[in-house]
Amino acid sequence: MLEHHFWENFRKWVPHQNVDEVYDIEKIGFAEESFAVLLRPDHFLKEKRSEWALRLVWDRIISYTVTDESYRPELWVSEKTPDWSLWTFYLSETSEHLTKFREENYLVSQDTHHFFICGTNLMADILSEEYPTVTFLKWDPNCNTRQAIEI
Repeated sequence: MLEHHFWENFRKWVPHQNVDEVYDIEKIGFAEESFAVLLRPDHFLKEKRSEWALRLVWDRIISYTVTDESYRPELWVSEKTPDWSLWTFYLSETSEHLTKFREENYLVSQDTHHFFICGTNLMADILSEEYPTVTFLKWDPNCNTRQAIEI
């Protein structure tokens, strides 16, 4: 989903003070009765790469869309990116996607937020009235099954 005015409609969102700058979306979807996103640290500079994975869990979401990052060139880091900053998490109450969704779905509350997770592999647009619960997980990059161990 193309956001023509991304930098005008979104602001940087810090889900927790200890999050890393860059993540890869490892898993996303419904798990039991909640919606979860597991993010693997993936900073381009190995010395800046964290050993802590991140899990975001929403009890209830309204909608989500996942897109391969290569199909969202309007969000690639470039000279058009404010301060050329690397960041994964953004939030909006005025995005084009949320505005259109509200127009087509009159039950969507005015308290709904558009969470945008800009992974290095996938990008996720999540609409929800609530903020997610944040959990850090010890990441074992040598584990063949890519499982995180909760600490």
